[in-house]
Parts: sequence; C-alpha cells; structure tokens
Amino acid sequence: MTSPNLLTLEGVQTHIGAYHILHGVDLVVLKGQLTMLLGRNGAGKTTTLRTIMGLWHASQGRVRFGDKDITALHTPQIAELGIAYVPENMGIFSDLTVKENMLLAARSAKNAQQIDDTRLKWIFKLFPAVEKFWNHPAGKLSDG
Repeated sequence: MTSPNLLTLEGVQTHIGAYHILHGVDLVVLKGQLTMLLGRNGAGKTTTLRTIMGLWHASQGRVRFGDKDITALHTPQIAELGIAYVPENMGIFSDLTVKENMLLAARSAKNAQQIDDTRLKWIFKLFPAVEKFWNHPAGKLSDG
C-alpha cells in the first residue's frame, strides 16, 4: 500500500555535537499539499530541514519519503530521490548570469541546450522572472 504522505518525520531527535537540538519532531506533509514550517529563531526549522536532507543525521526517530525510510541515507542519495533544500541565502554566483547558475544547478547538462526543456518551462511558469532575466547577472536580482 502506498503512503498518502509525501514526507513523514516520527519522533526525530537530532544532536549536533553536545547540543540536543530536535526533541521528538513529528511532521506529516501530505502529497499534493503545501506545508510551511514556522517558528521563532532557534526553534529548529533549519535543523529539521537539514536532518531531512541528511546533512545532519537523526539520533533517534524516523524520516520517510513516501514509503521509503531515508533516515540513514546520505545527502546525495536523498537528493537523487528528488528532495532538495534551498537555504535562506540565495547561494548563487552573482557574477554569472541566471542561465549560467541554472546550468550549474542542472549538473547533468554541459550547456543550456541540454537542460531538460520540459523542466525549464515548468520553472519559467513558476518563476517568470527567471526567464525574463535569463541572460542578466544573477547578482542583480532581488532576494524576493
């Protein structure tokens, strides 16, 4: 039976060095739904996301993507499943164009023509400014 959940965290605890950051986080993200993780500074939002991505490992509990337990997977394996984490800072090369930044993110493409056209159209539909400023320096874009 396939899980109706896209992502499930059950009792996740994360330690970073001597610090116990997450204390039994439970979270369910349903397929096809938008979910927001809100909280004050220091509440553990970033640690939760980094734990999901395998950048920090859960010391207890389970992280599942659909029916697959990803708790012990390494970050590249998690990324191969289609899970990504976009940190608060833009993490772009400001001197490169938007196109050049996207080419670096595409990894498997050696030039802009090799970027998956269907995916690129989907991105342009979600973020029209990406298409509008395709050949402009990415560092000139607004953070918003």
